[in-house]
Amino acid sequence: MMRIRFGHFNVRDLTVGKLFKPDHPQVVSASAIIRKVKPDILSINEIEARPEAPRLFLDNFIQRGDDPLHYPYFYIGPTNSGVSTGLPHPFDQKGFGLFEGQYGIALFSRFPILREGVRSFEGFPWRLLPTSLSCLGDKAMEIYESFPLFSTNLLSVPLRIDERVVHAILLHASVPFKGPLNKERNGDQLIFLNEYISGRALPGVEPFKVEKPFVVMGDFNADPEKGEGIRSVIKGLLENPALNGLVPSRPTFLEGGGVLTPPLDPGGFSLKLDYILPSRDFVVLKHGIFWSEETDWWNQVRRASDHFIVYVDCSLV
Repeated sequence: MMRIRFGHFNVRDLTVGKLFKPDHPQVVSASAIIRKVKPDILSINEIEARPEAPRLFLDNFIQRGDDPLHYPYFYIGPTNSGVSTGLPHPFDQKGFGLFEGQYGIALFSRFPILREGVRSFEGFPWRLLPTSLSCLGDKAMEIYESFPLFSTNLLSVPLRIDERVVHAILLHASVPFKGPLNKERNGDQLIFLNEYISGRALPGVEPFKVEKPFVVMGDFNADPEKGEGIRSVIKGLLENPALNGLVPSRPTFLEGGGVLTPPLDPGGFSLKLDYILPSRDFVVLKHGIFWSEETDWWNQVRRASDHFIVYVDCSLV
């Protein structure tokens, strides 16, 4: 059986400006971690959504150094981050961003990406989600008809692996703080994801064929045990019978950054936010989080991001 390593990494504010500088300390650290983990298929959150960004990341960082990684296939999707709507606050942006395209989603792969089959849901209107638990009730604020559900995007990207088509389903969900709008939006994004991978009908969306193997990867900004997300929603997603039910063994987000002494117990504001969820078409062989107690590597980890890279090794049944 072919062993495949999936990886996901939210690299804080991975802008094109940083990617143009091959000696940028944060991105050097992030790329060193990626080369250490060596995913075959890698999801990146918070990369600036510009066409040149993936190639810059590869040429200036990932494919450099003593142990380069080579990803012949990559894809970066559209994002709602920083896109103005012309509507009143809090609907003045489709998704938070200090500039248009700030927080994007990219996929890097050793296996061919079937671009003609990519599905992008950045335009799905929030009001159309039939099972919405959020801002549509009697006591809730009105959602504009054109306002999208996703603050960044949800992408369904088909890959060809060993003569089979596998879908990488990628998400960076809204941060559920600063009022009910963001909290409920996060919950509804996860509900959409749960409905989609279950093959259920959604308005204007061709149902996902659940017999196809898939892997969900992303920063869900929701912890099933603590934090400001709607716990019943993330628990419901993790308990979807189509999934393998993996939950990170330790926090994947640790507030702050910079060089710190490696703690045995992170304490403070730490959450399980980042996930790789294979469908039951896969046998899970190993999964983990790159969390080193070695001071040198810990400094790399903390310099790279406030999130940790997560990975899952699996094989197709």
